Amino acid sequence: MVLKKIKDFVRNYSLGLNWRLVRTVIIGFSVIILAVIILVIASYFTYKPEEISRPPASPPPSPIEEILKSGKVGEEKVSETLVIKLPPVIFSTSGTIKEIRSDRLIIQGEGNNFSDQIPRELTVISTPTTLTFLAGQKIKYQGLDGLKYLKEGMEILIEGEENIRGKTEFKARTINIL
Repeated sequence: MVLKKIKDFVRNYSLGLNWRLVRTVIIGFSVIILAVIILVIASYFTYKPEEISRPPASPPPSPIEEILKSGKVGEEKVSETLVIKLPPVIFSTSGTIKEIRSDRLIIQGEGNNFSDQIPRELTVISTPTTLTFLAGQKIKYQGLDGLKYLKEGMEILIEGEENIRGKTEFKARTINIL
């Protein structure tokens, strides 16, 4: 009796479909999907990416290296007994103004940016970005305008735009009147 009800149900609700054909199609698609999954897994484990041969990278010349390079003045050993260790990079020095020109200062440096510590005449170039501070840093002037407020004999502190170790001429970032 149950079997008869099932047969009636299938006949009434089969919608005219051939269930054998549907079952065959579903099994066919399942086999295809399973084959694709197996191929993907197999290719994942067997694929080896090709190594790209690149020439060894050489670092491009850097403007920072030029800025940090020290000069040669006063860097020779005076004697074996007098060797003063300085840091490889020095950005500031101080001195007394000897002469004021249109775009630069000639100062008598104290020698603290040289290994031999000998005072030297330094040329400090003022650029459009150079800041000049009056005593106490209360007033500042930018560029060549700052040179108007400096006088011969003034003690100043100079910060360079680059490494000033061993250099007698350099561009100034800031000039402070002491």
